[in-house]
Amino acid sequence: MNLYSKKQRWKIILIAFAVIIIGVTLWYSSSIARKVQTEERQKVKLWSEAIRKKADLVRVTDEAFQELAEQERKKVELWLQATKEMQKDLSDYSFALTIIQNNKSIPLILTDKDDHPITTANLTTESRDSLLLLINKWQEENQPIEITFAGNNSQKIYFTNSKKYFELQDRRNELIIAFNKDLVENTAMVPVIFIADSTKELIATNLSEIDIKEYGDLNTLIAKMRLENKPIEVALTDNHLGKVYFLESLTLKQLRYFPVVMLIAIGIFLVVAYFLFSTFRRAEQNQVWVGMAKETAHQLGTPLSSLMAWIELLRIQGVEESSLMEMDKDINRLETVTDRFSKIGSETKLKEANFFDTLQKSVSYLQTRVSKKVVFSFDCENKELKTALNIPLFEWVIENLTKNAVDAMEGVGSISYTVKEELGLIILEVADSGKGIPPAKLKTVFEPGFTTKKRGWGLGLSLAKRIVEEHHKGKISVLKSSEKGTTFRIELRKV
Repeated sequence: MNLYSKKQRWKIILIAFAVIIIGVTLWYSSSIARKVQTEERQKVKLWSEAIRKKADLVRVTDEAFQELAEQERKKVELWLQATKEMQKDLSDYSFALTIIQNNKSIPLILTDKDDHPITTANLTTESRDSLLLLINKWQEENQPIEITFAGNNSQKIYFTNSKKYFELQDRRNELIIAFNKDLVENTAMVPVIFIADSTKELIATNLSEIDIKEYGDLNTLIAKMRLENKPIEVALTDNHLGKVYFLESLTLKQLRYFPVVMLIAIGIFLVVAYFLFSTFRRAEQNQVWVGMAKETAHQLGTPLSSLMAWIELLRIQGVEESSLMEMDKDINRLETVTDRFSKIGSETKLKEANFFDTLQKSVSYLQTRVSKKVVFSFDCENKELKTALNIPLFEWVIENLTKNAVDAMEGVGSISYTVKEELGLIILEVADSGKGIPPAKLKTVFEPGFTTKKRGWGLGLSLAKRIVEEHHKGKISVLKSSEKGTTFRIELRKV
């Protein structure tokens, strides 16, 4: 397994592991959110039940107070009747006296028909003005009792409820206020509204008018609550139903979005980290490339000089010139290779050159050094097209593409070079009749280490891409590939 295959395998493993982590994180956070949602719904149920009990409490206590007030009113009526009995000619006043003496709790004022005070009971003040003030106040609390006697004569009794009555009432109000405060403030409630289903009357809510106005109005808020959560039905008295509408709490919403936000933040961090490390890695690779290339050029320099000297010596000794000329070609080629390596990592100088001539010259050198069963062909619309080239480096690209094509055909087949002009670009298409590149590997053909051969470093296409795109500001790509062959495409700007 080559280096790139191992890299791809580890990428798949890491991606699968990341997907598992994301899935587990989202599942766990969702389960917690569901649990919190269930607890919040339970709290709303308890709240609505407490409101219902509060309503029952108010109803029962109101009935009890009404009954107590009615009892006290009857006591006042008995007191008035006993007073009238005392005015009659009776032989025994004990019963009337007992009723009058037993009223020690209900303050009252007996007046004539014109509301002039006659007598009082259970009052500390006897001032006429004070009594008149009490009469005005009490008649708002209780309907005065009026008794007619001796024709058109009448008397009235103005009274208030007993001190015990008001103490109980105050105590009840304190309990209700404390009850309301506990419901609204001390239960960590979500925004909630309790509505009578039949009359649409607002029974209770923990939202202020300002809070409701933030959503527009009450109906808009209820509609939003209905969409967010299914309302809870609560049985009220007299077979009536109430519905409780509520929103999710801010904590629950944050809990839902927290894993997504966290994963996005981690993702951004990993992307930035990957980008930085990739940049540093490429920089290190570039330094290795440059160092290796320059060292190779340096190492080739010494034997080249020696070979040139040996050729001159052989020429002096009268060796056949045709053989020496072929050796000169190979030496010149080695010098070109040395020049190429020395230019890697250095500032590339481009000069205007005839594109087709450069292409043909490079292919011609290789044509005599590969299998005779490989057929070379050229198709050029305009042989005078010119572009800016570094000829030694561009010839290296052509050599790499040609050698890869020969290897893919296993020394038998055809290679075609098509040159054309499109929108100010010079297009070169190099097509072979080899076995093609597997579709799964098309995206990685220019990666260092990619090779389909059992032997090789997998650097040829990577070097070609570097030379075309970095040194010549062009573009190289795989135009198409199948079992019938592969076509590479190079684009350079015309001058």
